Amino acid sequence: MTIMKLRLICILSVLCCVQWMSAQFTLDGKRPFYNRNDYILLVSLPEDMFGKSHTFRFAADDSIGWVGMDGYHITDRLWIPKISGDTVYTFLYRCNGSYWPAKLRFTHLPVVKLVGKIDEDYHVGEVLMQVPEDTITRRMKAKIKWAGSSTNRPWYKKHNYHIKFLDDTLGKMEVSFNGLRKDNHWRLNGNVIDMGRIRNKVSNELWVDMENKPYYADVQPNARSYVRSFFVEYYDNDNYRGFCDFSEYMDRKQLKLKKYDDAVGEFHGMLWKAKEATWQTLFAADSTYSNLEENWGEFELEYPNLEDVSPTDYHILSDAIEFVQNSDDATFRQHVGEYFDLPVLVDYYVFINVLLASDNTAKNIIWGCYDGAVDKKLTLAVWDLDAVMGQNWTNVDGYYHSPSVAPENELTDVSELAGNRLFGRLMEWPVFRKQVNDRYWQLRDNDLLNPDSLIQRFFTHYEFLSHTGALSREELMFDRSTDLSGRNLDFDSEFQYVGDWIRRRITYLDENTFKKEAVAIRGDVNDDNEVNVNDIALLVDVLLSSTVDDDLLQRADVDQDGEVSVGDISTIIDIILTTT
Repeated sequence: MTIMKLRLICILSVLCCVQWMSAQFTLDGKRPFYNRNDYILLVSLPEDMFGKSHTFRFAADDSIGWVGMDGYHITDRLWIPKISGDTVYTFLYRCNGSYWPAKLRFTHLPVVKLVGKIDEDYHVGEVLMQVPEDTITRRMKAKIKWAGSSTNRPWYKKHNYHIKFLDDTLGKMEVSFNGLRKDNHWRLNGNVIDMGRIRNKVSNELWVDMENKPYYADVQPNARSYVRSFFVEYYDNDNYRGFCDFSEYMDRKQLKLKKYDDAVGEFHGMLWKAKEATWQTLFAADSTYSNLEENWGEFELEYPNLEDVSPTDYHILSDAIEFVQNSDDATFRQHVGEYFDLPVLVDYYVFINVLLASDNTAKNIIWGCYDGAVDKKLTLAVWDLDAVMGQNWTNVDGYYHSPSVAPENELTDVSELAGNRLFGRLMEWPVFRKQVNDRYWQLRDNDLLNPDSLIQRFFTHYEFLSHTGALSREELMFDRSTDLSGRNLDFDSEFQYVGDWIRRRITYLDENTFKKEAVAIRGDVNDDNEVNVNDIALLVDVLLSSTVDDDLLQRADVDQDGEVSVGDISTIIDIILTTT
């Protein structure tokens, strides 16, 4: 036999192997997905099947010969003892006269496969989704491309993706998954830089539980300043890429902003994303803008889309920046609530400090206006929260678990927050500063920011992902990979790191950033977050009373000379005259 014939036989055998490994068989009607790198097959099953034995209906293509496991010939039934997410079930099949091993694994996460050309531009392809409870794999047309910026590296195994679903005519098709909203635009977050892979999801869920509502919630109670998601395991074509979160997209529909009026050409809801730290995204300087451009000063126009409405209108955003930059203190404090959704900003300031979210103080913030035709007020939504809680925005060189993300840091020292003119001026205002401190301690007292509660959020997800086998598959896939700068991917180690980080962070915030002794507003005798004539009246009562509690006496000593006297009344009057 010639060398050429031997090579041909080998090629045919491999092709046969690959053909079979392309999952040319079904288990209870489900066709497994396969990974071309290790030939492992993956099937999604309901969680309640795990830990139990099950006999599957087995059907293979006619091209596949003998199939067996543990010496038994498999015909139309395949028995799997005690189904587990971490077990690899190996059996043999015959193809072209040779025997080949097949490796089968199970998950109780949905499995998603992206099919087609995928890069920085949208290309029409397909999305296949197999969910645990269904026997049929859902197949949908979609436009797909990479999402994000710093993670869009061709050599990365893992990416983030934009997915826009299409109908048979390639028009928009709205779909719903896992009880989430119905829409055509979804995002698949690979959490490439996060050595724990779930910081983004945990952070979004924390923001949800803070129960912050935008200022127009009375007319739009379903408005969400966050995205919801669910875990899936996914493939980029026939390449297994681990687990990720399949999430809603932050847009006009999520925030329930009022639609642009096509009939009269009138702007209402507006939405912008801060992509990078600039003078504009820091609210530190205005500049000339063009309503014909979809970007201004690293603000990216999100709604209305410039392709649909041109020219756009940046004046609400520009007016807000100009107000923050140029108003005097009295004007700023009197009118800032007309420009910004202050209760949400209070929560956000607490939120980013708890997380030490150094990548979310100027960029990765979504700014929206509900109806600019009647109200110029801006609110915000959270976005891209993978570089938090001890994780930097990159793992290169010394950034991994670096001192800059240690829990004993002031966020103003390790981020652009110090240059954020909006938050800087707000925190110089005693009323806002006290609201921030009060909110932090309210969340501490109701256990939302209790260290054990925060750690439990991670533990719950890790326990679930471990049970489904996704953690071990992820570690195998990405250990020492270029995505992680050659580092180990070790979830046990990272979980211990995060737990220690959270305990130390909350201790630091308690004793430093939000120290209780620092929350009093000078002159606010009645502790209502304002200094006015009511405080003078109470101070007079204190002077006339013989029994006053210590906290009230401390607030009444406005000039801080160690006693309460008529001099404190004069000091309050001076404070009122200089701040109103």
